[in-house]
Amino acid sequence: MVKMFKSINLRYGEYSSALMGRIISMPLFLPIAAVLTASATANAPSRCTGETTLEVNACLNEQLGEANVEMEQYAETALAIMERDAKDEFSDALEKDAPDAFRRAQKAWTDYREAECEALYDNWSGGTIRNAMTISCEIRITRQRTHTIWENWLTFMDSTPPVLPEPSIKL
Repeated sequence: MVKMFKSINLRYGEYSSALMGRIISMPLFLPIAAVLTASATANAPSRCTGETTLEVNACLNEQLGEANVEMEQYAETALAIMERDAKDEFSDALEKDAPDAFRRAQKAWTDYREAECEALYDNWSGGTIRNAMTISCEIRITRQRTHTIWENWLTFMDSTPPVLPEPSIKL
């Protein structure tokens, strides 16, 4: 053992300190790694279990397409109701502005989703998981937006049933 210490040019005390630092930091590292792995797994849609990165990304892109189609359906339905109500003879000026205000909100949301998920891409840029994390971000935020549209524009204050069913926000 003494030869090993000399070959790496460390005295016993230095080697001992370096080794102890590794031993002490290992119990701290393992739980952090487990949490990060569990978090990434929890955020990834479960039905995308391909064997390669390309397969997983293709599956996620398909889910993103589905989420976008659903959100567009909810947004178009909400806009149709707003435009119908704006034409009503009893609507006020603010109600007539609602469709344009909704379009501005949708544009701002699109900009937000792009910026948020690009930041996530930059954060994960060191690995092949970056695309999966970015697409998962887009799916999650799109589903949240769909639910917000449903909640704000397609439900009623009384017991009237919602115009469309409540969308799922789960991945």
